[in-house]
Amino acid sequence: MKDKIVKFSLAFFFILSFAFQIQADSRSSIYNLSLELERRATELAQSSFDHFKGWSGTISDEEQAILFKSEAFAASCRLFLRFAESRSNYFRQDLLRTNLYNAFLYLVSDFRDLEEEMRRARIMPYALSDCRKILERMDYEFSKWPSVDNLSYLHQKYVKSRNATVYMIERKGTGVYVRHAFKNLESIFRYNYELKRGNDPWKYLVEVPSDTLEKMAEGEMINLTFEGLMVIEKSNRANRPVYLIRDGQKHGLTSPAVVMRFGGWNRVYEVPREVIDGYPEGDPID
Repeated sequence: MKDKIVKFSLAFFFILSFAFQIQADSRSSIYNLSLELERRATELAQSSFDHFKGWSGTISDEEQAILFKSEAFAASCRLFLRFAESRSNYFRQDLLRTNLYNAFLYLVSDFRDLEEEMRRARIMPYALSDCRKILERMDYEFSKWPSVDNLSYLHQKYVKSRNATVYMIERKGTGVYVRHAFKNLESIFRYNYELKRGNDPWKYLVEVPSDTLEKMAEGEMINLTFEGLMVIEKSNRANRPVYLIRDGQKHGLTSPAVVMRFGGWNRVYEVPREVIDGYPEGDPID
């Protein structure tokens, strides 16, 4: 018994150490990326100024707008770099490190303002594309940090709101996340099977504060059913019947041979009893 406890403790220690190592590597990667981003943003601001100044000897209002946005983005990159330094308070406590992600959202917002101004002027330099790619890589590194107010980590996870509504979080772009409400319990289980996650979606449920949900726009509702599919009650109860959901009704399958006719046991989905009870009884299939 003592040996089992020691082995479990060692295994837990190695798992914990591995998790901390992943986070440490991500911190280092984000810092290095922020160094590169600050350099590219500074070069972009300077090259934009040199380009417009040398074009005709004057700088138009439209060009000034780009220059001010360029300088604002470069300044944001410098501030983010200070936050990303390992000696910053942003890394000293578990929750504070996620504040760096909030800072990242401000950074992305300033980049979008610059990108929109350049798009309006039909000027899209390669340096702007380079900055976008760095921001995308930073967003990926943030996804490795498990925290309830880190939107990047919540991608394709389920979260529950204060009113018990369950949402799926979807990444729509760098720093842009949308919440999709599930219509009902059936939609949750059907969607989870679509992602090939098995019969327990609650393994992917994360409790988040309401202000985290409010940071995300409301997307289209997820309304999925098991129409045309075979289902069975998710339990250990013996002799559970298999049903085919068809035309909004549940039809009991009378024998294993009938189950095989509709695709076999590998196509039978385990669902909560209340999902099955939500369908009216149809004629059995024999």
